[in-house]
Amino acid sequence: MKKVDKKLIIAYLDLDDIENPLLGAGQAQATYQVAKRLAVKGHEIYVYCSKYPGYRDRKQEGINYIHVGLNSKFIKLNNLIYILIAPLIVNRIKADIIVECLTAPISTLFSPLFTKIPVVALPTSFEAERFAKKYHLPFDKIENFGLRFYRYFLPTSSYFEEKMRKVNKNVITKIVAQGVDSECFSLKTEKPKHILFLGRLDIGQKGIDLLLTAYKKASNYINYPLIIAGHGPDDEKIQNLINKYNLGHKVEMIGSAFGNKKRKYFSEALVFVTPSRHEGFCLAALESLAFGIPVVSFDIPGLSWLPDSVSLKARAFDINDLASKLIKSCNVGVNASLRKNCKKVAKKFTWDKVTKEYESFFRLVLRKENYHEQY
Repeated sequence: MKKVDKKLIIAYLDLDDIENPLLGAGQAQATYQVAKRLAVKGHEIYVYCSKYPGYRDRKQEGINYIHVGLNSKFIKLNNLIYILIAPLIVNRIKADIIVECLTAPISTLFSPLFTKIPVVALPTSFEAERFAKKYHLPFDKIENFGLRFYRYFLPTSSYFEEKMRKVNKNVITKIVAQGVDSECFSLKTEKPKHILFLGRLDIGQKGIDLLLTAYKKASNYINYPLIIAGHGPDDEKIQNLINKYNLGHKVEMIGSAFGNKKRKYFSEALVFVTPSRHEGFCLAALESLAFGIPVVSFDIPGLSWLPDSVSLKARAFDINDLASKLIKSCNVGVNASLRKNCKKVAKKFTWDKVTKEYESFFRLVLRKENYHEQY
């Protein structure tokens, strides 16, 4: 008789929520996409995320969203409270697997210390050294100490796998990238009208200040305006930079872009630019490829999955080189050559594949833990 795999109870510790107006970043989308597919497979899914103004506990696509902490309008305060009470949350969870999304600024929530349930870590925010420099606090030392307690890790790239192994050589890992919705591949592109940035308006991470400086240098050689789509803590700072560089006639901020609005701006994009200083993976860049739009970025570890056949990468944080790559991306021949490969590359990354890899890894974890006799 064929063995039937046991349905699992899976609990996510993901500070973010796709409905959170203060955040709603890439990991929230990744959690949603994988979790809803796990729910379709019959697994019971819980996501423990931070409160925010207007939050609601709910069941969506089979996912039970449970909010904890403080629902103020100050995201940093909400995040701090979430981190501080995480041990209490973990201690009360009843599940087969806990998936912890590493959380800024210290990455680790130290979950394995507060539960006997196996914990699988995801490198959502895995850059404590950046926050240590920014705030002059030893976040990197806390990260390195906390990572030693994890037995299981699902990195999105070899870079993150190697980073984890430097402090925890015994960790069991499996590299699983992120995915893209199949509907993205059906988008019909129009005559290009602009260069597009879409993402969280966070200058420190997303490097929008570097983009604006580079675009100013390149603007006399580029006949395409720059569209900045998204929301975040630095909306006003970005608008001030646009004004400072006298780019108001060539750069437009359009606010958040979801659904049809998002598809419209992608369909009219010549190129997608992601000037990030740090990235876990960058879902928007993958979506861009699925839409058939090439990418311009800095050459950073978090974007190492982007091949040269679909992207132009400037030396990390070299503004002159980024300006040069923006100009090159507008060349008709270069742009056409990159476009012909985009969808083919993106098809290697689907949420169905990611979900299958996650489920397989979870069952491996449980076998190693001898968690149930079925394993």
